[in-house]
Formats: sequence, structure tokens, C-alpha cells
Amino acid sequence: MIYIFSSQKPASLGLSDKSTWAKVLQLPHNMKILEISEIQANDQVYLDISSLSSSELKKILGSLKKSRPGSFWGIIDPKGAAEDPALFFFDSACDYIGPALVKKGLNKKRFDIAFSNISKAKAPSSTAKDQSQSMGKQKSATSPSSKVKLPTSKFEGWKSIHSGATAPFFFLFVSLPIKSQAREAAFNAVKNRLRDVLQQALSNADALLWMDKENTCLFLVPARAPNAMAAIEAALKVILNSRIICVEKLGISHPVDFTFAMHYGKTLFRAPGKTGSVVSEAVNYIYHLGEKQAEAGRLTISDEVPEEVLPKGLRDLFSPVGDFEGIAIRHSKRFVYQ
Repeated sequence: MIYIFSSQKPASLGLSDKSTWAKVLQLPHNMKILEISEIQANDQVYLDISSLSSSELKKILGSLKKSRPGSFWGIIDPKGAAEDPALFFFDSACDYIGPALVKKGLNKKRFDIAFSNISKAKAPSSTAKDQSQSMGKQKSATSPSSKVKLPTSKFEGWKSIHSGATAPFFFLFVSLPIKSQAREAAFNAVKNRLRDVLQQALSNADALLWMDKENTCLFLVPARAPNAMAAIEAALKVILNSRIICVEKLGISHPVDFTFAMHYGKTLFRAPGKTGSVVSEAVNYIYHLGEKQAEAGRLTISDEVPEEVLPKGLRDLFSPVGDFEGIAIRHSKRFVYQ
């Protein structure tokens, strides 16, 4: 079933009044739409954002991410209110329907296509199943990452990457749930300290803090083997020392675990703070991987990351765990704190 939460009539959303395959519901006053008992895990949930304030939208999106991990949800934007629709996908949305589609009129086929595409992306591929069954074995010579040829030249600095150019990068996603650990007044101070800690830890990798949200940071790492190796080593060190970092560096009284994820791919480059227009499959994937699949206390690496960048002495720390959205992934082993 398709549930659309909106204060408007079906016709205003591009739907026929006779549509039996979709149900338009009013948003509850507490904005907790997922407490409605008739919504099942495999239902499609859409949110009409045209009448929502920024604070209401923020609250509902937080609820959707927390309550429907891995489930299908999307946005309907009849008035084109969203300045940057790509941000919804970074928040794990599965679909976005803008004013042009609404004006044209929506039918069940359009929703089915979106649902089918997401389902196919999440379905384990035969290659991923074989990899999962052969834990620890060498990757096939035909795997995507074995075909990657990284530049051997030394990275010349971020000024050498021109704005608007499309280039390959390693993407390093970092998450630490500090929003729930600090009061609103202290949150910004904690977040600033977190930025400093991460940038210092990743300095040997020449990592660039590219996108920065409440509890997450996305770093770009140059497409060079030494830089990627340094980033992986730094991530594992941060995970290992997370208890000390949280208490002594961040001032959080209750230690929490970092979540790291790494992917390799191409994207349009814009300077930090000017990334609103960036739409990229690789960027979407790393956010999905980090927010939906990666686990706290681990570094999760996609199979697009070349084998050569895994430090030889640390390769045994990683184990295949199947695939995510059609790409095989590996988790680092979890450290046990005594």
C-alpha cells in the first residue's frame, strides 16, 4: 500500500480521487506518522512537504530515518519547495516527486517503478552471495575494484581540483550520535571539537571535510593509494581510541561509538559549503551505506575500494558480509573494551 501524508486533497498531489492503490492521510499533531498501526514495514510512505515548516520537516525526517531503516519512504514536493532535493537522498529517502510530475499526474506505475528499482538495488546479487560464502578468499580478477587504476603521482593539493570538474575520490563517511548526548546549547561546541579531532586524525590522508551535517561528516580523500591507506589507518585508530576521544577530547560523559564507511567513485567537485547542487550516485551510495548499513564501532568498506589500499597488516581485520545496494561490502572486526 502507498501512504501519502498531506494536508491537501488527492487532486493537488496529482492523484485521481478514485485511486484505490494510494491512501492520503493527515499528519498527526505530534508528527510521529509511523505510530499509525496500519502502516506495515513493506508499505511505501510518502511525505508532502508543501505545507511543512523547516522545524516540522526536520522532526519528521528524523523520525523516518530512525523508525524506517531500510524501508521505503519518499518525498512529494508539489510546489518545488525544496532548494536541494538531493539532500533528501542523503537522508536515506528512496524517491522524490517534484512539481513537474505532480502537474503531469501520478499513477500507480510511477510508484511501482520507484519501489522496484530500490528493491532490485537491495537484493543480493549472485556475485555478492558467492563472495559472502567464500569468506576471506581473494576477490575475483573481474571484480570492479580490481579494475581500478589509481594515479601514481603525488597529490598536488585541493586547489588542483577545479570546481565543476568530475573526478574520482575516496569517500569517508563518519558518524557519531552526539546530538542525543549533548544539550542544544552545547551541541555546536561539541561538533566543533569533533571536526578538529577528525581533521587532525585524517591529516596524513590529505582528507577534505566536504559535507557536514548534525551527526555526520563526509570527507573526500584523494584518489591515491597512500592517502586511502592513511585514511583507513586513521579511521581504525579513532574507533580503537573512541572511549578516550569522547571523554577527553569531546567532553561527552557517556562514551559512544564512531561509525565509519568508505567508498570509491566519481563525483562533481564543488568547494565545501557550495555542494548544494552536487548530485552523484557515489555520494548517494556512501550516505546510504553509512546511515543504513554501516555499524557503530566498525569501518565498513565497499567493494569499489581497491584491494591495494588496504594496509597489508590490517587486511585480516576485514570480513565480507554480503552486499548492499548491489555492491559487496566488508566490515572491520569490532574492538572489545575491557
